[in-house]
Amino acid sequence: MIPYFRRLFPAAFTTAAFAALAHAVLVAIAAGSIGAELVYIAALSFVVALVVAAPCGAVLLATVGTLKLKPIPSLLLFLVAIQVIAVGLEMYFFENGISDTSWQYGLISVPASLIAWHQSVYFVHKNI
Repeated sequence: MIPYFRRLFPAAFTTAAFAALAHAVLVAIAAGSIGAELVYIAALSFVVALVVAAPCGAVLLATVGTLKLKPIPSLLLFLVAIQVIAVGLEMYFFENGISDTSWQYGLISVPASLIAWHQSVYFVHKNI
């Protein structure tokens, strides 16, 4: 389990950087313009994603290590768990119901799940 935790912060940092960039790009497309606000949005998105990715990533990696999951089951765990977290946070912060959940979060959270898994679980499986 120790090799997984060595990958926690690099994976969380990479995932947060992707989420911040993707969120800023989606806002730029929706707004139809690029401005200084995008830097603020990207920075804020990075901080929020990093704050969420570190503890949630620790729980996911502990689960993978404890259950000794192989790559495919661990990938499915990451995809489902990160989708649930993203939808839950959107519902909490924006006081939405499940029917009001924006599909744009899927554009961010699915690739972010893949990045988080690749930078942590897959990296460990490939290198050990």
